[in-house]
Amino acid sequence: MRYSIFLDTNILISGIFFEGNESKILDLVEIELLTSDDVVNELYEVINKKLKYLKERSLEIALLEVNRALADIQIIYRTVYSRKIKEAEGLITHKRDAPILAAVLSVKPDYFLTGDSHFFNEKIKDIVTVVTAKDFLEEIKKK
Repeated sequence: MRYSIFLDTNILISGIFFEGNESKILDLVEIELLTSDDVVNELYEVINKKLKYLKERSLEIALLEVNRALADIQIIYRTVYSRKIKEAEGLITHKRDAPILAAVLSVKPDYFLTGDSHFFNEKIKDIVTVVTAKDFLEEIKKK
């Protein structure tokens, strides 16, 4: 079965720059990977902030890795999910995360992968399957 998986920023950062469950997910071919404009923007913000101490060439290489990873991921444009932001704000306490949740609500993926605890509340879990990378890998192993 081909699953659609929405990836949050922390999953992408871990998957691109570290070995582990997140990188295994980015390497899976039998799933459709999705993310949003807001996640991509946050990803670049985090990289520029966290890696600002790198020399210019090292930062360039890091950004190339990000671009390479994003080439295999369908990016949902904000115009697609902007109408869901108000609904998302009612489901999550951290309003900064509302656009990301709005994208998830718009595309209705099979799984929403995140390490952000703000998304693991009952209201959200009633609407979408929110899991960590580890839990996702364990679940698809069973199937």
